[in-house]
Amino acid sequence: MGYADVRRQDVSAAIEEYDESGKDAFLAAYGYAEARQYVLVHDGRRYDSKAIVGVAHKYLSGAALTADMFSGGRATVGRHLTNLGFQVEGMDAPARLFLQPRGRQDGGAEHFANTVVEGVVLAKHAEALGADLAALEALYPDGVAKLWGNTPPAFEYHAKAKALKARRVGDRVLFYADHSFIAEAVILRLFDNERAARSIWGADRQGRTFAHMAALGDVRIYDPPLDARPALQAIGLGTVRHFMQAPQGFRVDPAASDQTAAEPPVFSVEDLLDRLVTLDPQQRAEDARRREAVALLWAIGQKVTRQRRWHTEEDFRHGVGDLLRDFDGEPDPEVAKDLFWHLEGTDVWAVELADAQPLAGFNDVCDTLLSSVVVRTKAISALRSRHLNAITEDEELLSRLGLGGYARVGGGSRAAGDRNEAAPRRKRNGDAVGRRRSVAETVTSLHDDKCQFCDTRLLTGVGFYSEAAHIRGLGAPHEGPDHVGNALCLCPNCHARFDRFGIYIDHEDVVRQAHNSEEVGRLRRHPEHAIDDEHIRYHRSLCRITPPPDPSA
Repeated sequence: MGYADVRRQDVSAAIEEYDESGKDAFLAAYGYAEARQYVLVHDGRRYDSKAIVGVAHKYLSGAALTADMFSGGRATVGRHLTNLGFQVEGMDAPARLFLQPRGRQDGGAEHFANTVVEGVVLAKHAEALGADLAALEALYPDGVAKLWGNTPPAFEYHAKAKALKARRVGDRVLFYADHSFIAEAVILRLFDNERAARSIWGADRQGRTFAHMAALGDVRIYDPPLDARPALQAIGLGTVRHFMQAPQGFRVDPAASDQTAAEPPVFSVEDLLDRLVTLDPQQRAEDARRREAVALLWAIGQKVTRQRRWHTEEDFRHGVGDLLRDFDGEPDPEVAKDLFWHLEGTDVWAVELADAQPLAGFNDVCDTLLSSVVVRTKAISALRSRHLNAITEDEELLSRLGLGGYARVGGGSRAAGDRNEAAPRRKRNGDAVGRRRSVAETVTSLHDDKCQFCDTRLLTGVGFYSEAAHIRGLGAPHEGPDHVGNALCLCPNCHARFDRFGIYIDHEDVVRQAHNSEEVGRLRRHPEHAIDDEHIRYHRSLCRITPPPDPSA
């Protein structure tokens, strides 16, 4: 027997001996040099991979292998340890983490208890396992295997399908149930066996078997279970609905006894906006990201106008396809169909299966965040400013989606500085007719048409001109009042920038650019013009403000 016959339990025994003896004594006792490139990593500790396998042979046959009896490279020891489910530094790729819902329906809890916790007696399913039996017996010498299976995904674009294809030996799996992580395990072997799956678990309500099977090792049951919500919220998820690959950097500490300590940060509004600015990082083409932005705006419009979060593939394809045809010149209906699935790459989108029918929409956390008018306004601005520059009719696009009020902070209110417009009239003392000044006329007259931000007084051929800008837009969605306390006298340039979230007033009345917080002016106040500071704070909340660079950095 050679190094390739060494079993997982033999390696574990050699690791224990290594820990007891210490590195130097272990290597000296068996005549091994220190590993230079490929290092076994187990429970956070590093081991000399060739020495471990050579000594593990002792626990298989009674005699350790000497260093000159076999090669310790990637294709030999490294590959064998990886196939046994161990992590080896220097191999092709590090182990990944997958999230696996235990499931409530179709006997999920019972299956987990029977085949992961207790294990499957291989002899009872020997005939159904067929050619897979010998490999499983080698992994589980006691004849009891820890097995789990997944039903085939109904749609190739679904994240579950991608995750199933990405699995490999050595990857870790976190089992999830009832907002908690209940166990973890390492994948020792992957195989598809419909007959064995039916023999072990039967079939689900749609008649599908759990044929995508995994043999598991190092199963650790969390008692008590770990609260999964902080970690999931940190990546923008509310729950785990299907088998999926965890994003890079996902962290759960099963050894932490204090569940209230060191919780991951909650997925924030800024996280959402960052995702919308970036969209799918795998999608480099500008036109592809533009179409993703259009699709997400359509979904926001559905949320606002129809209170609808989840969308069938057909409704999505028709709704988004019509927008792409009219505003992006994209007639191919397959583009909208692909977006339905590929938007999952943005990390704000989820595709779920309901009675074998796919439904898509914003994921749990993002949908909650988008319930706020302020967050929706910022989200729409982020998509417009970064991805819709090539669409000249972007405000018309928003109006068609029922989002016209989000195009500007002033909503649909007009610029109110035209002194030639007929004034509203009211009766006074019976037959007397008196002129009533509008809010616009009052504000622009108080400031003598001089911009409150930059002091510009614009001279035209018919006199001076300025515009009254509402701070908080009238009507939906901002619901601001038509009152002098909610208006400013601005020049057309400052009005356009203020109305489109480009500049804001800080808490010290300094006017700053939103994209870098650079000072561009100062709000000039008038003793007879009482501005409601609450409206200024509201406008500021709508702007995505980038702090200035740290000069000490």
